[in-house]
Amino acid sequence: MKTVLVVLLILAAGAGAWFSGLSGLFGINGQYQDFKEMISYRKTLDKEIRTWTGLRNDMIKNRGLAAEENLSLISNKASVTQQRDEQLSKEAELKEEEVQLNADLSKINKQIEELKSKLQDFGVSSVQEIQEKMESLEASNKKLQEDIDQIKSATEVAAKKRAEQASELASRQKEQAEYRAALAKNGEEYPVLSVDPQWGFVVIGAGQGSSIDPNTVLLVTRNGRSIGKLKVTSLEKNQTVADIIKDSVPSGMSIQPGDRVQLLRPRQSAK
Repeated sequence: MKTVLVVLLILAAGAGAWFSGLSGLFGINGQYQDFKEMISYRKTLDKEIRTWTGLRNDMIKNRGLAAEENLSLISNKASVTQQRDEQLSKEAELKEEEVQLNADLSKINKQIEELKSKLQDFGVSSVQEIQEKMESLEASNKKLQEDIDQIKSATEVAAKKRAEQASELASRQKEQAEYRAALAKNGEEYPVLSVDPQWGFVVIGAGQGSSIDPNTVLLVTRNGRSIGKLKVTSLEKNQTVADIIKDSVPSGMSIQPGDRVQLLRPRQSAK
C-alpha cells in the first residue's frame, strides 16, 4: 500500500511538470485549461487514494480478524487436542475396567460352577431348592425348639415338684424320727409302787424328766397282758400319781404293786 502512494505522488509531480511546460507553449488559456484538468485529475487521485486507504484499512481490519480467528482456531485446536487426550485416557480406563470385569465375570462363573457341584453333592440342583430345604429345616428347628422349651418347662415343673416332694419327704422323715423317738420313750416301762383300791389311784415309780406328762394315758400290763388304764393326776419329782380309769380293769382282776406301766399312745409332741 505504501508503494502505491509513492507512485501516485510521482505521477502527480510529473503531471505538474507537464502542465507547466504546456503553459509556456499555449499561453494563458492553455494554462487555465490545464489547471482545470490538473484539479480534476487531482480529485480523481484523491478519490483513488481514499479508495486505496479504505482498502488498506479493511485489509488491516481483516488481518486483525484473521489473527483473532487464528488464535481462536489455535485455542480450539488445543481444546480439541485436550478432549482427544482425555477421551483416549477414558478409553484406556474403560478398557482396563472391561478387562477387570471380564476377569471378575470369569471368577464368578467359576464360583457358580463350584457351587453347582457342591449343590449336587448335597442332593440339590437349584438355589430355590436350597431355600425350600432351609425353610423346612427352619420349621423343623422351630418345632424342635418348641419341644425343647416344653421339655425344659416340664423339667422345671418336675424339678420344682421334686424339690417340694423332697422337702415334704424331709419333713415326714423328721416327723417319723420324732415319732420314733416318742415311741421309744413310749416303750419305756415304769413300775407300780403302790395301789389304793379305796380311792382308786396308784403311785408309779417315775416322775418329772420321764416320758410321762399330765396329758399322758398309761397302760398297766402284767406278763405282757393288759390289766388296766391310768390317767395322770399328779406329776412329782420322783413319782407320779394316776387314777385308775373306771371299767378299764377286767372283772376279777386288780392292779398290784410290781405291775408295769407304759404309755398307751404317743405323746402329744409326736404326730
